[in-house]
Amino acid sequence: MEKRYSFAGSILSADLLRLGDDVGEALKAGIDIIHFDVMDYHFVPNLTFGPMFLKALHQRYPEAVFDVHLMVSPVTEEIVDAYAGAGAGMISFHPEACVHCDRMLSHIRELGVQAGLVLNPGTPPQMLRYLWDKLDFVLVMTVNPGFGGQKLIPAALQKVADIRRMAAEANVRPAIEVDGGVDAQTVGQCARAGANIFVVGSAFFGKADRPAALSALLAGLVSPVKEA
Repeated sequence: MEKRYSFAGSILSADLLRLGDDVGEALKAGIDIIHFDVMDYHFVPNLTFGPMFLKALHQRYPEAVFDVHLMVSPVTEEIVDAYAGAGAGMISFHPEACVHCDRMLSHIRELGVQAGLVLNPGTPPQMLRYLWDKLDFVLVMTVNPGFGGQKLIPAALQKVADIRRMAAEANVRPAIEVDGGVDAQTVGQCARAGANIFVVGSAFFGKADRPAALSALLAGLVSPVKEA
C-alpha cells in the first residue's frame, strides 16, 4: 500500500563530517527520502553539494531515493544529466532559473527521474496549470531558500492549499512537497493544507535521538489544531 505521507531528510542539517553515517541512520530510523540541496552561491547565497557527493551516497545506499533540489542558475541539461547519472530519483528546479521549464521537465522525465518544479515564497502557482502533464511533484518553499533552520512562513500554507485545489480541478494528483521550518509543531498544518512530502532538516538531523524525532513528527501529523 502506498504511504499517504513521506518524510525527506535534508542533509543540509546533517553532520557533514559523517555524512554517510548520518544518511544511513536516517534511513534506518524510517526516513523515506534523502533531500539533497544543491546551491551555487549565485541563485542562493550558499554553496553546497556537487554530483560526486550524490554518487558516493548512492553507491553506499543504492536503494535510497535521492531528491535533488537544484538551487542553481541557469539550470541546464548538463547539470540535470550529472545529477541523474549520479543517482537522483527526483530532480526539481526553480522556474526563475530556467528559460524553458516545459522542455526541462520533459528532459528530466526522459532520464527516468521524477520531475518537479520549486516555488519560492513569492512565486505564484498559476504557471503550474500549463505544466501538469510534465510534473510528478511540486516543491513549495515555506521559507526563503538558501539556509536551514528558518521558521515557516505562514502564507506558504495557503499556497499549498491553492495548489492542491488547482490540481484537483485539473484532475491530476502530483505530490506536494514542503521545505522549510517543518517540525513537530508545523507538520500537521502542512498536511492539512495539502502537502504529503515533508522535508525535515534540524527537526530530524538536529536531534540526538533520530527515531524519537521522527516519531514526534509523525505524531504532529495527527495532532489536533490548536485554538488561537
